[in-house]
Amino acid sequence: MGQQNLEIFYDAEADMLEIFLGEPTACHFNEIEDDLFEGREEETDKLIGFKIFNFKKRGITNGVRIPLPANIKIESV
Repeated sequence: MGQQNLEIFYDAEADMLEIFLGEPTACHFNEIEDDLFEGREEETDKLIGFKIFNFKKRGITNGVRIPLPANIKIESV
């Protein structure tokens, strides 16, 4: 596997954060907690990203810092 980028997008109007490992591809999302969804590739079912709805309402207002290489664990508060 070659080097991949961590792609992070925030939609302020929807208050939604998207995190993808590499370029977003065709995937399906499953809700794993309230407002927290995991994205899996349609062909391989490989975990490739997350969507977090109501991101700022969760109390995260000072940004997100992720040291790389990253082991990411997302929990509701």
